[in-house]
Amino acid sequence: MGADSALTRRQIVRAGRMVVIERGYSGMTFQAIAERTGLSRPTLHYYFNTREEVYAGVVMEVREVVVDCVAQALRHDRLLDRLSEFVAAVRRVDARDPSLVPFLISARLEPQRNPELWAISDSPVRAFLNRLVSDAIQRGELDADTDIEGVADLLQVILYGLAFYSGFTDGPAGLSAIVTPLIELFAHGLVTAPQGLEPAGGGARGDAAEDTHHDTPKGVGGRS
Repeated sequence: MGADSALTRRQIVRAGRMVVIERGYSGMTFQAIAERTGLSRPTLHYYFNTREEVYAGVVMEVREVVVDCVAQALRHDRLLDRLSEFVAAVRRVDARDPSLVPFLISARLEPQRNPELWAISDSPVRAFLNRLVSDAIQRGELDADTDIEGVADLLQVILYGLAFYSGFTDGPAGLSAIVTPLIELFAHGLVTAPQGLEPAGGGARGDAAEDTHHDTPKGVGGRS
């Protein structure tokens, strides 16, 4: 593919991304893309036979960016350092291209409305979070019996909540006031405290944390 052809293809994919953000997948028609790019519909069909192919191109482009952010995070060793670097890397990309984060949110929602998109909507974020938790267990940062899927679910919900906040409300500048306290919260509530350090408030985790009224659900408090 020549340079001009590659440029046109990227132009179409970028327009497809913007249309999905604004109108959803159902509104990502060839007509909508033609209006945004100024290209004719025959030209669009020369590069993509169906709008599913356009959407797949958008997903692939964004996935490559996310994979690079993951790679930057994995240069660190500790869970919190990796998590912090991943968020920082996404923020750097978002500062250059504000359409990235809104599309990440849209890409999580569209398969719910359009099940045919599940096959091309696999996200590298989940695999990264599973590895994050698994590695932390092996290094002793998290307890050996930590529920990998459960903690990964927690992190995924928080990250996508941040992405929604950044992409659709206050913008990337507003994340600065959130990310640092969030990491501090993880440091004191998610990762195992250094040996010998009592929990905040001086309470013990053993008998002192026992459910004296026997009414606390399993998995909450000191009883299990």
